[in-house]
Amino acid sequence: VELTMKGRLLNLNGVVFYDTKSNDPNGFGEGTPLVFTVGDGTVLPGLERGIVGMSRGGIRRVIVPAEVGYGKFPGLEPQPLTQTEKRALDSVVKNPRRDQTVMFDVKVERVR
Repeated sequence: VELTMKGRLLNLNGVVFYDTKSNDPNGFGEGTPLVFTVGDGTVLPGLERGIVGMSRGGIRRVIVPAEVGYGKFPGLEPQPLTQTEKRALDSVVKNPRRDQTVMFDVKVERVR
């Protein structure tokens, strides 16, 4: 699956911590999609569950609670692309007093 997406921290009033468009090696503003195989265990289980059933061109908002997100699986994709985004995510994930729920706005670019 290829996804373009933006991840936001709900606890920090929607601060963006992941955006595929910010990963733009050619400079044309297109960004590089997140590519993975459903079921291979490389992305957050909550995100994977949220995209099941989507088809090419589908758009969905996926809310990922801590139990199936970075709270229990901090090393899984998607990981922040810049240091600023990483610090924002860490400020929520590494603080047990904060709600670690995240939100992704996802668009399916390609299904293989």
